[in-house]
Amino acid sequence: MKLFFFKIIALFILLAVLPAHNGFAQIQQEVPQFRSDIVRLAPTGVLADTINVWGAVTQRGRFMVPRGTTVVQMLSYTGGPGVGGGATRIGDARSIYGYYARPQVEVYLHRYDEDQQEEKLERWVYRLREPFPAGMRDYQLQNGEYVTVLIRTRPTTLQYVLFGITTLGSLAGGYFLVERFFL
Repeated sequence: MKLFFFKIIALFILLAVLPAHNGFAQIQQEVPQFRSDIVRLAPTGVLADTINVWGAVTQRGRFMVPRGTTVVQMLSYTGGPGVGGGATRIGDARSIYGYYARPQVEVYLHRYDEDQQEEKLERWVYRLREPFPAGMRDYQLQNGEYVTVLIRTRPTTLQYVLFGITTLGSLAGGYFLVERFFL
């Protein structure tokens, strides 16, 4: 009986090791695969371009998008401008700072012109809750272009007032603590 179990275990080991040593495993490794860091948004069989998106967007990275995708569509695919490229959205109603601040969004498009051997740069600037600038909605991205999104905010009067109130409150609280314990 022990010999029977030993043979079954030996057979399982042989079957587990055998495929690693044949030519089939080597052929599988030679087949080109899509890189795992590229997000594929274009359906299979559709002409696609690879676009790189960096900066203050919700999802950064490399995307395979259908040919003819515009800058506005690409920003939509990435989740749009966000604070630090993360979870909190600018203008979020849960944040008093985000509600009253009017952040300025800067979209830079970098492309390399092979004919002139130089880097070309397109720049669009707009404020959130305002229409997109002219040309941004119609510009069709090409393979290998880089889109970078920056967000700039200026402090509002409300932010200065809130900062002053919290600073005065901290100073007053510290004064009363010192007065109570040391005077």
